[in-house]
Amino acid sequence: MRLASVSLAMLLAACASYDGGGLRPGASSMEEVHRTMGPPALELPNPDGSRQLVYPRGPLGTDTFMVHVGPDGLVQKIEQVLTDDRFYRIVPGLTRDELLRLIGPPSETMDFPRLQQVSWEYRFKDTWGYIAFLSVMIDRQGIVVGRSTRRLDRGNDRGRG
Repeated sequence: MRLASVSLAMLLAACASYDGGGLRPGASSMEEVHRTMGPPALELPNPDGSRQLVYPRGPLGTDTFMVHVGPDGLVQKIEQVLTDDRFYRIVPGLTRDELLRLIGPPSETMDFPRLQQVSWEYRFKDTWGYIAFLSVMIDRQGIVVGRSTRRLDRGNDRGRG
């Protein structure tokens, strides 16, 4: 029984650290973020002294959490950024750096030498709960030229046991 209680506590602690659960905007510090969520995959400084800490949960995960830390070192907000709403903001002309600030680094990349482009791939769960991929095409100058999404699961097996 004691082992089960300890295992449950460890599981809950791991889940809390996954998405920053327990961190409070306006009260939690950047040091608490690091203790709770670990080191970020990417830290993006802003001109005002604030920072964006990026936590992709992959390679097979479907979430990327963005922790916004103010110039005072306190958490401003935590958000899951691999969402359809965010993807609508990815339009031709966006820069690679703007894309990183919007949804973080890709889970993988694929080079298309003849097109002189690279595809950044993001695995996510769409609005309807299906696993899908977002592909963002970026040219050699670091400018977004297009995007597309595709579902991995078309729902044919849903409900089958």
